[in-house]
Amino acid sequence: MNLSGLRFRYWDTPGGVAPSALFHDELRAGVYVLGFVDGEEYVGQTVNFPSRFAAHRRRWPDIRTVRFAPVTVEGLDAAERSLIQQRVDSGKVLRNLTLLSQPTGASALDLVVDRQVQAAWLSADADSDDIDLDPHRLHLAERRLASRQRVDQLRGHPLFPLVLTSLAAYVQQVIPWPEETEGKQWILTALPTTARSRDNRRLATLSIQNVEMVFFGERRDRHDEWVGYTRLNTAPLPWTPRRLRRLCEVHDHYRSAGRVQSFDIDGCDGVSELLGFPEVRHAARRLALGQLRKGRGMFARAHNDTFADEVFAEIARRGEPREEPKAP
Repeated sequence: MNLSGLRFRYWDTPGGVAPSALFHDELRAGVYVLGFVDGEEYVGQTVNFPSRFAAHRRRWPDIRTVRFAPVTVEGLDAAERSLIQQRVDSGKVLRNLTLLSQPTGASALDLVVDRQVQAAWLSADADSDDIDLDPHRLHLAERRLASRQRVDQLRGHPLFPLVLTSLAAYVQQVIPWPEETEGKQWILTALPTTARSRDNRRLATLSIQNVEMVFFGERRDRHDEWVGYTRLNTAPLPWTPRRLRRLCEVHDHYRSAGRVQSFDIDGCDGVSELLGFPEVRHAARRLALGQLRKGRGMFARAHNDTFADEVFAEIARRGEPREEPKAP
């Protein structure tokens, strides 16, 4: 394979810097070269580069540099072979060459678990615990379990069906590629403590970076009854429909986002109607995309995975064809 067509990116990898701070999650399939403090190198292939690098970092703390080039999954084997040959021809000592003979033959497992790691595990002592679990996966399990309790509480609230329907409309109409960015760039929380007081409490909030894109809550009215409300934040509209003008204000409360237009409505079922105005929908998308492009969300650890599952399930239900009434 001709390597001249590959576009390598280069990073220094100082110790103590998390992979998430170095790489973007969209770096997936490709070939890479690790550079070590002693001058040796390691060549590999992967379908999930950030995860693969994190595994290498746990095994080799002396990684100094890394280069990565995206390659289609079909071209990974040829690109890796060519890259190994190139590095050997240039006089580099490769750490992986000493262990490549252990796991025999090509396997789909090689795309998930590096062959060097397989070989090291195979040759380890019987009582050796040489497989490190990805800390991110452990945290994800803890986060999912912790999130269930809040969602169970919210499910029992009479406004939950309206909140769920509104969130499904927002995610489906405003957030691009929501299944790819969920929990990393857009964050959903159930019964957050934000802005809680004796007369006000939040039911749900969807945030991107530090901007609350849409949130639902309830406040006490003059009869001391709890009533629901919704706030939808968008980019400023060039022209606001007349019937919506009394519902909105433009402000700069979110400094990182610049000027934001907020729509405040009574009840928790008005998001679909607001997004039915093309001007509002487009402005909501502009604000969302602008914040998504900034990368991983600031409050990703607070994301409620169970709640997000409810929202995606609601989107699926909304997409199901309605049963036609049967003729008498």
